[in-house]
Amino acid sequence: MAASRGTYARERARLTAEHLKKARRMIDSGTVPGRGIDFCDDAFPGLVLRVTPAAGNWILKLRMSTLRLGDMASVSVAAAREAAARARLDVKDGRDPRQDVAVYAHAMVTTGGDHETSADAAWPVEVERQSDEDRRRHGPWEWRDLVDLFLEEKRPDLDPGYFPAYASYLRHKAFDRIARRPVREVTATDLQGIRNEIIAANSRSAAARAVRQGREMLDWAWSNHSGVSGMAKATEKWPLWRDQWTIRYKPSKRRHAPEIDELARTLAVAERYRTLGQTEHATAPGTLAMLWFTVLTGQRTGAVAETARLDVAPIPEDAGVPGPGWRAVTWSAGVMKEDRPFVLPLPPGAWYVIDRVLAEDPDRETNRWLFPSIRGDGHVGQGALNALLYRLRGKKVTGSTVTARPLVDYFGIHGIRPWTLHDVRRAITTFLSDHRLGGAASAILDHEAGVTEDERDRRSAVTRLHYDRSQRIPLKSEGMALWVDAVLEAYENERAALAALPAPVTRERTKRGPGRAQPTAP
Repeated sequence: MAASRGTYARERARLTAEHLKKARRMIDSGTVPGRGIDFCDDAFPGLVLRVTPAAGNWILKLRMSTLRLGDMASVSVAAAREAAARARLDVKDGRDPRQDVAVYAHAMVTTGGDHETSADAAWPVEVERQSDEDRRRHGPWEWRDLVDLFLEEKRPDLDPGYFPAYASYLRHKAFDRIARRPVREVTATDLQGIRNEIIAANSRSAAARAVRQGREMLDWAWSNHSGVSGMAKATEKWPLWRDQWTIRYKPSKRRHAPEIDELARTLAVAERYRTLGQTEHATAPGTLAMLWFTVLTGQRTGAVAETARLDVAPIPEDAGVPGPGWRAVTWSAGVMKEDRPFVLPLPPGAWYVIDRVLAEDPDRETNRWLFPSIRGDGHVGQGALNALLYRLRGKKVTGSTVTARPLVDYFGIHGIRPWTLHDVRRAITTFLSDHRLGGAASAILDHEAGVTEDERDRRSAVTRLHYDRSQRIPLKSEGMALWVDAVLEAYENERAALAALPAPVTRERTKRGPGRAQPTAP
């Protein structure tokens, strides 16, 4: 045990509490040899109880340094081995162990040698956060997982154009409060509060839609995924939503069909007031032409938006149209709701006004779409017409980030009752039925023809034998001619009336800054 001057004496053994007592006696009696003595632990290589004439401390000898673990008075042999093992792991993981060891040594003093508490303070257990992928695969699901997985399952059953609207009800901001909550912890109180919030923020009909879709979603999870979703271990009796998440709502049948004068006045107003207050951009030619086309034909905006320039071509008189100058607009089965090809004869007057508006677009001939967007090579989105009607009614388009400024309700000023794009189809049906051409309305709107005793309907059955059996071009032409003539006549009257009013005042507009440069295609 002797040691040369300047070094520590050394003794190897499997250290126990007796070695701590021995060290204490050596210090108290002044018998510590020379500079001191190292008691090396055979049970944990590198762990040393270093005893000097003044004190005894635990140290851990590492390859490049020596680390102090604590005072022998407060750190037991077992605690010293634990601290040494934790410190060595820190070094192995590339972490500096000194701070953790200092916390441990201090905690051992302040807790009176409570090893477990001190170790927890110095080396808290790090629980690995479950990834989104792992949670969705193995559970338990959070509410946001339930929504995403249900919509993923539901998407193939929904029309692509309708899916965003369907999803918006299940992703309403009212659900944000439970988005990260485990599904099994959601209560009836939560669901009823969300329902009431949607009623207050939107309408009872919106809440009814959210509740109906939400109930379907929960039924799906309960029937197919009660285990992984965690619903089988719910904190409340389930399925609670079937009798505790309801709403009393009966949708009223919409009977409003805009008058021809109102539709024509809308067209005249849209042409007169091209800049509507939310941005510095005027209504684009493609958007205005698409509004004209929708009013003149009653076709669904999803199909209209995807009309290519090559889809419009002259149609010969022997195909069933009443004269020269007619054009046929053709859509493939993929874009039509009824999933069958569709041909619509377009009167010369209708094509003239649409072509007049489209002629304002300098890039018209380079874009493959009939109604080109002002952004890139795409077509006008079907939502653009709804946005245009919103602005004409003085309403701010949802989601716009443009600085708010007062908007004008041109519908209200000019006595136009609010109408939707789908209402045009109702207006056409009403108008042609009043002229005993209900069958023509069904053909134009791609409906199944109803049973009727109208002479023209009976005659059309014979006519179809000479032409495409499914397209009924002569019948469509007769209805289109009558409807388009009525709209264009009303439009000329409304345009003349508007022209007599003072010209609209164009306000000086604050230009937005340059947009971010778009990458060019390779």
